[in-house]
Amino acid sequence: MLALKTSCERQEVVQTLNDMGLDQIARWIMVLPEDRWESMFLSTWPTLAKKCGYNR
Repeated sequence: MLALKTSCERQEVVQTLNDMGLDQIARWIMVLPEDRWESMFLSTWPTLAKKCGYNR
């Protein structure tokens, strides 16, 4: 269940980034390891993560 939830959240973030015209960042998110994409995204672009609705 947790993996499915993380995958759905990842897809939502990627969709939001694509909608914002940030396709390269969206592709970067998709190639990151499943268990590390969240921490890497938040540490690299915390403001952008918040704009995507992702504030863990």
